[in-house]
Amino acid sequence: MKIENRVIVVVRETRLEKLLAAQNTLSQAKFYVNRLGGDFDDYEEEHRRYGESVRKTRAGLDGLANAQIVERRYLPNFIFAPADIVVAVGQDGLVANILKYLDGQPLIGVNPDRDRWDGVLLPFYPENAARIVEETAAGKRKCREVTMARARLQNGQELLAVNDFFIGQKGHCSARYVIKFGGVKEPQSSSGIIVSTGLGSTGWMKSVIAGAKRISESVIGRPYGASTESQELSVEDEDARFFAEPAETAFEETAFEETAFELEETRTEIGPPAGEQVLAAFPAKTGDFEKPVKRAFMKKRVQKKTLGPSELSSVTGKWSSGELLFAVREPFPSKTSGTNVVFGKISGGESLRVESLMGENGVIFSDGIESDFIAFNSGAEAVITVSGKKGFMVV
Repeated sequence: MKIENRVIVVVRETRLEKLLAAQNTLSQAKFYVNRLGGDFDDYEEEHRRYGESVRKTRAGLDGLANAQIVERRYLPNFIFAPADIVVAVGQDGLVANILKYLDGQPLIGVNPDRDRWDGVLLPFYPENAARIVEETAAGKRKCREVTMARARLQNGQELLAVNDFFIGQKGHCSARYVIKFGGVKEPQSSSGIIVSTGLGSTGWMKSVIAGAKRISESVIGRPYGASTESQELSVEDEDARFFAEPAETAFEETAFEETAFELEETRTEIGPPAGEQVLAAFPAKTGDFEKPVKRAFMKKRVQKKTLGPSELSSVTGKWSSGELLFAVREPFPSKTSGTNVVFGKISGGESLRVESLMGENGVIFSDGIESDFIAFNSGAEAVITVSGKKGFMVV
């Protein structure tokens, strides 16, 4: 049974097609890749599989709907009808790119090569694409709402992001700007700012946080953002009352046992012992008194600090989160640039404002596509907020 909805199948160029556009001939393209030590057979295999997946997807739709194939590069000028159902055959980045051009139309992500692509946004395959389209048209499939971010300049230019924004210099070299957030205004010099949606938080933003975590571990010797945090107690602060008496002073066993019981009620244990040399500071005793001293000390010297839920938990991996995250990449401290405002969460109704101090090559681009940008040079100020526009992914 044929459905009334028009189905738009969006496809992308393969690596081989891009290479042929640059090198003109297949033999020249092969020579270029092999000379650089690449595997040209992999280019050809990827291209073959992708073409096969597109043909299989299109064949399944024949007789079911009026299907039309559109290449990604034509999206900015393509007009979608309100009742269209859109099918993306490609990588996750293609899905993100398409969502920005839709206005409530459902989007179905099809993974063309499950052995090659993880496909977080591509839950379906060419062989079942027609069935998913039919169920979507009949209202039998659920859609997940996707929050987008919006960047707006004072001259009215706007850009949407499904995954993330990059604010900085072309080529990712040093960018200069003034960042304004939470009532704080700070001149900065950095490798740029990343602003991420809940959907994009598991992509570029995740890599920024992962890098910061490893650096933090190396610098302070403690996992940043871990669920627990080791904290050694200083002898001077916590155990002074045990060491205050001179070595020859006798301890009463009963009194110490009460102390040991008291500590046992409140202790938590993690991490290695603080050091046996501290235990040796106790006077040497014989008989039964020696054991409770050691037992009480072992329970007292280390405690565990349990951290609460991460501030990122309301955003990370949550496609419909009404909040954004931002992170400054490699901020440089100097006489004229600060490093205080480097990470934050932008809730609904809040904004991140960035004033450009770059004479040229300043840009804001979205979703990793550098050609999809707005110029951001001296005098421009961008206001980053949660967009009122939503995307809808079929699941």
